[in-house]
Amino acid sequence: MPVKKIFHKGKEIIYVDYRGETEDQMLNTAENLRSMIMKDEKEHLRLVNITEAFATTKFTNYIRQLGKDTKHIPTKAAIVGITGAKKVLLLGYNRILGGAMRPFDDEDTAKEYLVK
Repeated sequence: MPVKKIFHKGKEIIYVDYRGETEDQMLNTAENLRSMIMKDEKEHLRLVNITEAFATTKFTNYIRQLGKDTKHIPTKAAIVGITGAKKVLLLGYNRILGGAMRPFDDEDTAKEYLVK
């Protein structure tokens, strides 16, 4: 299941796994994430893995809208699998628009950040 709850050091994390998914699969995973978030509408930790996944324009637009729709829900989020220019763009987006998604090189480091 690409969206599930995992635990690290006793803290619940929503884990979103886009690894190797097609655009349609990624959109389905994102919709499952939306459902999970909107069901509880509570503060949460989120770990996203997009290793070897290609974020199409359609997917990116969906994720942006999801961010707008859930902005009222406090989130601490980490992402792995983002490199190069995309990482720079994400950091710029975070600075300019106040995004909460922090890039990491591996899941273990990302989990440690989330539970601090």
